[in-house]
Amino acid sequence: MQYVIEPQKQAPVIYDVDVAVAGGGVAGVFAAIAAARNGASTILIDRFGSVGGNIGPGMICNGNMISGRAHEKLWYECTVYPRLYGIGKEFIDRYAELGGGSLPPLAATIHRPNDASIAAYVAQTMLEESGVKLLLSTWCGDPIMEDRRVGGLFVENKSGRQAVKARVVIDATGEADVARRAGAPILYPKAEYHELDGHSPTGMGLYFLVGGIDWDRYNRFVEQDRVSDDDLAWGKERLDALWTERFRPFLPLLRRAMENNGYRMEDSVDLEEAAARIGAIRIGPMEAGSLGHGNASPSRIESLDAGNGRHISALEAALRRRISYDVYCFWRRYVPGFENASLLVIAPFLGVRGGPCIEGEYTLTMDDCRTGRRFDDVLYLYGEFRALRWTAERGEVKWVDLPYRVMVPKSIDGLLAVGRSASGQPDTLLRNRMAAKVMGQAGGAAAALCARANVTPRQLNVKSLQLALLDQGYYLGDRHRLKELQLI
Repeated sequence: MQYVIEPQKQAPVIYDVDVAVAGGGVAGVFAAIAAARNGASTILIDRFGSVGGNIGPGMICNGNMISGRAHEKLWYECTVYPRLYGIGKEFIDRYAELGGGSLPPLAATIHRPNDASIAAYVAQTMLEESGVKLLLSTWCGDPIMEDRRVGGLFVENKSGRQAVKARVVIDATGEADVARRAGAPILYPKAEYHELDGHSPTGMGLYFLVGGIDWDRYNRFVEQDRVSDDDLAWGKERLDALWTERFRPFLPLLRRAMENNGYRMEDSVDLEEAAARIGAIRIGPMEAGSLGHGNASPSRIESLDAGNGRHISALEAALRRRISYDVYCFWRRYVPGFENASLLVIAPFLGVRGGPCIEGEYTLTMDDCRTGRRFDDVLYLYGEFRALRWTAERGEVKWVDLPYRVMVPKSIDGLLAVGRSASGQPDTLLRNRMAAKVMGQAGGAAAALCARANVTPRQLNVKSLQLALLDQGYYLGDRHRLKELQLI
């Protein structure tokens, strides 16, 4: 690889704060609110003009604001034991009060585009009320390094390259962008993780909405079931068994499109070392009138790197092309009920469920979650969705202690990582939406305590953080457990 030398120049310091949060997604929003409410001067930096990540501009994707039940034996609908609490509960309450509907039990009023707008509004309002400074439409660049300590961030926006100094930086980028640029050790996804979580390694998707669909006409077409034995035989020959079953009502339409118009069931994207496949896309109904939604995803392969700019560029281009082609050249042309359909919007970013994360002072594993492991630096009890189901099926539901050390990167000071950027294996282990809110609050509180005591995150007295979180409504265990931790 060739290199060029950047000319040295001065970057103006536009902010000098206690805490700088890189990334305005779920974890970053709650980290910034918590840092500010714990007395730290705080700035939140995000590349979009709207905060909330996949619950805001990402349109909530296909999930809900709170996780559903992992197993029929489990009565609760959130995976942070045993109930909602803290800033996350405040957010959910305010979101619901304004009409946000993406909450279990699912109601007929769910309207994800509208719900996402409410979520982004509530998130921004809570940030502003808490005194967080917002620097939106701004990219985080390199960290400002003082030996092995992060002392702030260089940022890029319409004003050019500028500097934000901070006593503590929180990496909430999702792919540990700040930590990677700082030279911290990084964990990358492995193909074997797929057995632990089907969304791993590096599950990705691009969400989109379609309007103007006549779902009554569509449903009548599906109910007629005009698929012949010859169509089924063709499907088994040309498509795999899964696609033949999944697309059964459309087999005559697919056959005509593929034989007469060269329609392809999948595309391939060259990622240098390997190729990722992009399959066919189903458009499903939403609970709001004539709307439909879909999600285009690449295959889950180990060589796909969510932290590689060229990979992301190639995938974004291919997925957007695939969505447009599917919507207009197949669904609109061939599928009854879609004659007057329009592609309304494609999400502004590629949603990622996994990817690179820091190698923390401790790395939480699926085995930890399944066995309900206990840690002295526990911040809250976490029920990873797949682990909860696994334990429920074996007759004893277990939550794991989320240790503070998963947020502290090895070798680098002045930095905390929250959400997916924190240290977990498989790479999708810490992606749960509600848990990201709770971890964000814990990380923000920790950063504020570090700034107040003038210590690095590695030097923080964890008991002071645990006591602060208990005061904020966190659950670290029953009274016996709190005595063990010497917190009462």
